[in-house]
Amino acid sequence: MNLNAELTRQVEGSSLNGLSSESLCAICGDKATGKHYGAVSCDGCKGFFRRTIRKRHAYSCRFNRNCVVDKAQRNTCRSCRFDECMRRGMKKEAVQSERDRIRPNGSGPIPDDPLLDALLSAEAIVRQLRSSVITRTVDARRQATTGDVTDSMNQQLTLMVEWAKNLQEFQRLPLGSQIALLRHFSAQHLVMCAAFRSIHLNDAVCLTNETCLPRDTPKVPDVNRVAARIVDHLTTPMRQLQMNEIEYVALKAIAFFDPLAKGVEESHHDINDTRQKLLDSFERHVRQVSPLRDTPRRFSNLLLLLPPMLAIARDLIEDVQMAKLFGLAAIDRLMQELLLPPDSSSDKSP
Repeated sequence: MNLNAELTRQVEGSSLNGLSSESLCAICGDKATGKHYGAVSCDGCKGFFRRTIRKRHAYSCRFNRNCVVDKAQRNTCRSCRFDECMRRGMKKEAVQSERDRIRPNGSGPIPDDPLLDALLSAEAIVRQLRSSVITRTVDARRQATTGDVTDSMNQQLTLMVEWAKNLQEFQRLPLGSQIALLRHFSAQHLVMCAAFRSIHLNDAVCLTNETCLPRDTPKVPDVNRVAARIVDHLTTPMRQLQMNEIEYVALKAIAFFDPLAKGVEESHHDINDTRQKLLDSFERHVRQVSPLRDTPRRFSNLLLLLPPMLAIARDLIEDVQMAKLFGLAAIDRLMQELLLPPDSSSDKSP
């Protein structure tokens, strides 16, 4: 029996919902026209951000700075739209110095980093897919239940596969190495996505359906340890560092392309080469956006998010194993194949 049957089907299958790999705006999900001011975006969000900076507009939100920003509702709250532009990587200084974006020697515009551009594009695609296949709860910000947690994990793992399939470096790998990378990274993906998604919250983890998991929730006691550690060791440092979208996608890809992952031996060289290129691009980005004296410290602090992410991911796997063993939650086939050891995931369920 193929222990990775469901995972293989998703990796080899077509994208969910027929979504193409066309670039989408990282802010609202509309069709992107390129990278503008540091983020893959549409002309609408590009113009909105430029006008805001040039005219020095100051906005305020009437709804606790947690409004939905998508293609249909992007004009509803300018404050949240501007916050989203900043969080997705747009930079004020890029607008302010727009006239000076020509090199002194006249050799043309300073080129964007194609590797980071590809990561931003893949993230925008999956973000749009998430909004199209995941229904937000009517009662936004309510406390999550055990069912919300398992549903969110399954949805996020499905989206992880779609994200990877939009990366050329992943597509070039043999199927066995692709599956090995996905299995190795899956728990880290859940932890990192939850942490960054919750950066606007103080003491809770935000799930994919916008329900919240407070660190000490009595409703889901089995995941309190993981939720608290995500808040303390990932979300809080991310907020303190004012981590942006570019840094988030770069760090996620660096963790994903791990040449030491079990089962990628035949692709070790290619994966290691990809990770080194990602590190180089990541460092260049940090050097461009940080004052020179702070670059090494910021680069190091961002990379130092990886060890706690891995440790928390291991705790999460233990919790999933316990939940399956004692029947505490519904663990579907994809979750078993990605999160549990082969001997644990090979049950007799169809």
